[in-house]
Amino acid sequence: MSKWSDLVAYYDEYYQIASAWCLRPGNKIFLGDKENRKCRFCRKTTPEVNFRNEAHALPECIGNKILFTYYECDTCNKAFGDGCENDFGNWSLPMRTMSRIRGSSGIPTIKQGPHGAWRVEGHPAGLSLSVDETEAFYEDDEANKTLKLHLRRASYRPVMVVQAMVKIALSIMPEEEMANFRQALGWIEPGKTLTQMAAPTPFFYTFISGPVASDLITVAVLTRRHDNLVTPYSFLLLVYGHEMLQMVIPSIEKDRQHYGKRMEFRRFPCFQNEAAVRQVTPCPWRCHSTARSGLGTAPSP
Repeated sequence: MSKWSDLVAYYDEYYQIASAWCLRPGNKIFLGDKENRKCRFCRKTTPEVNFRNEAHALPECIGNKILFTYYECDTCNKAFGDGCENDFGNWSLPMRTMSRIRGSSGIPTIKQGPHGAWRVEGHPAGLSLSVDETEAFYEDDEANKTLKLHLRRASYRPVMVVQAMVKIALSIMPEEEMANFRQALGWIEPGKTLTQMAAPTPFFYTFISGPVASDLITVAVLTRRHDNLVTPYSFLLLVYGHEMLQMVIPSIEKDRQHYGKRMEFRRFPCFQNEAAVRQVTPCPWRCHSTARSGLGTAPSP
């Protein structure tokens, strides 16, 4: 059995899809009950909190203009936007520019050096570079026909990037699963002191090479098929542009009995052809992938 087939068999045996969305521009979708609104994150209702604003289930910076929720109050929505989602935006900005992903203010521009001496701008038709010869931010290898850019991320807090991904997962999580993530909900609740999560959050990063659709997002939460399997209970899969992010969502309620054991967690497979995609998963990309653990310099909380 090939390595790719082995991964497919592993996920077929160990996991099931709890929630999955493949998003392209179109009509807005709202999760939850509009008539009985209670904030999933602070557990408050009206009139204590308001629900006037549209709450994005996924950050708008990655191109989400479609999937929203009815169960996030205006107070939490603002707190997430100013907090962990801002850190996630800073962390993800370079690849969002290179993938030409249109956020709330269009395709973001990377500006660095004195007075923005060099910049990378995304356009619908491609990328443009403004170069200051005194700033060695790129290497042009004419012999091998390659151009290497040395891009720097804006300032971000790794633990907040983890929080943003947990928030995404809990935003699309089915209501019947929420009892399994009470401590994770408490950890990301706005206003709480910033701490490391008291549970492991392994992370895999996969780069998708070749042409990609800049307006397509795939997001899914998978859960373990049964509790006898010594593997994390749940994980988030998020694919946009050239990046596939995969992170365990901490469920102390479901994983406590496995702590101290060696839990197996494998990188989710990227699919090589559309026929395989139709048969197995909503991840429609031809890609070459690599994986690493950790979010930049982020420790696993």
